[in-house]
Amino acid sequence: MRLHRFFSNDPIVPTIESGNQNDTSDLITQKSSTAQWKKVFRFGPGDRVILFDGSGRDFTCEILEYKGGNGNDDGETVLKMVETRPNNVKPVRNVSLYAAVVKKDTFEWIVEKATELGVSDIVPVIAERSEKKNLNVERLEKIAIEASEQSGRGTVPKIHPVISFSDAIAEIIKRKQPAIVFDPSGMKFSEKDFAALNSTVVFIGPEGGWSPDELNAFKKADIPILSFGPQILRAETAVIAALSRLVF
Repeated sequence: MRLHRFFSNDPIVPTIESGNQNDTSDLITQKSSTAQWKKVFRFGPGDRVILFDGSGRDFTCEILEYKGGNGNDDGETVLKMVETRPNNVKPVRNVSLYAAVVKKDTFEWIVEKATELGVSDIVPVIAERSEKKNLNVERLEKIAIEASEQSGRGTVPKIHPVISFSDAIAEIIKRKQPAIVFDPSGMKFSEKDFAALNSTVVFIGPEGGWSPDELNAFKKADIPILSFGPQILRAETAVIAALSRLVF
């Protein structure tokens, strides 16, 4: 039976059960997932789950008991570590997505799919044609965690605060990061041009595309403008097309 995976906000550190020095079982105490395990999945003693904490390892654990809990406090779960193994679900290169802010539901979908495809960072950018100017970063972080749990990756991408277009360009210039931007006006994209890159930043524009001023800013910053062809892609489609070519 396929085990469910859960992200641990805290580093997973096994401890020896206090009071019994003869028992060398690796024990883990978890609080953040307890409510979900008890009320949604209805797990009980003997059930197993997989935990990961972003360290690049998966921990298979068996639930021993639930402790405490009253009122709004769901208590905590005591688990026994059964197995630990490296998580090898990794992209071929480190990709940071700088995505222009679009309407709420679409951007949440972008975060989910970008996470599944293996990006390391997601940076929302206020573009000239952005329909929306703010996002609920806490909700986006939750979506990224759930997508990481589902997809089997061993890390969760960092969701950055919303930044302006000019600040995004300034960041790339300051850090001297390799970067590319996608727009129908650009040169034809070819994977072989990026085969040697270990990491890159990808800019994806909003509905309506990048403005002429923004395209000029990319050119001044020597950021290549590339295209998948003359067809006009929706923002979320462009994210999938770009990441699937670069990450895999």
